[in-house]
Amino acid sequence: MVTITNKIKKIGNGHFLPLSAATMDALQLRAGQQVTLSTHDGTLVVRTVDDDYAKTREAAARVTQRYRRTLVKLGREGETV
Repeated sequence: MVTITNKIKKIGNGHFLPLSAATMDALQLRAGQQVTLSTHDGTLVVRTVDDDYAKTREAAARVTQRYRRTLVKLGREGETV
């Protein structure tokens, strides 16, 4: 476990919490990686985003957008008119 004390910095309208190299290594994080932030009983929880899951969601969104009309027609199949 790595314990470090840091100050939250203000940048523009946002805030920034610098992470040391030791913290990044301990969490197996890299610059530019997406993380999910949540709170639980006053504790900040940082979780990595599953890259494969995120890529799958993005691909599904592209397919849904491209074939929206076809998917709507397939969804109506079997309806009684």
